[in-house]
Amino acid sequence: MKRQAAAPQRKILIVDDEEGFRDGVADLLGMEGYDVSVARDAVEAVRILPEFQPDAILLDLRMPLLDGEGFLRGISGLPVERQVPVVLISAKEDLQTIATRTGAAGYLHKPFEAPQLLSLLEKVLP
Repeated sequence: MKRQAAAPQRKILIVDDEEGFRDGVADLLGMEGYDVSVARDAVEAVRILPEFQPDAILLDLRMPLLDGEGFLRGISGLPVERQVPVVLISAKEDLQTIATRTGAAGYLHKPFEAPQLLSLLEKVLP
C-alpha cells in the first residue's frame, strides 16, 4: 500500500508589536497545524521574510520604527519566490480603506475571534 505524502505545512508570518497578541495568535495557528514565525516589528519582519518564505503575512499597521504600510512598500523589492497575501490586523477605523489602497488580501479589526481569522486565512492562502 502506497502512503500519501503529507501536505506541506502552510507558513504564516505574524508581524505585531503587541507580544501577548502576537504570541496568542502564534499559539492558535500552531495548534491548527500552521508553521508560524513572528516578528515584533516591521524591521524584523523584513529580515525574516526572505528566509522564511511565508504563504501569508498577518500584519499590524501601528508599530514603532516602521508601520505596516511602510513595510508593504519596503517588501516590494525583496527576493521572495511569489506574491505573498497580506492580511491587515488593526484597531484602526479606516482599515477597509487601507486594505483596498495597499492591495491587502484581507483585513480583520482587533479584537477578532479565532474562527474569523482561520476562515480568512483559508480564503487568502494559495
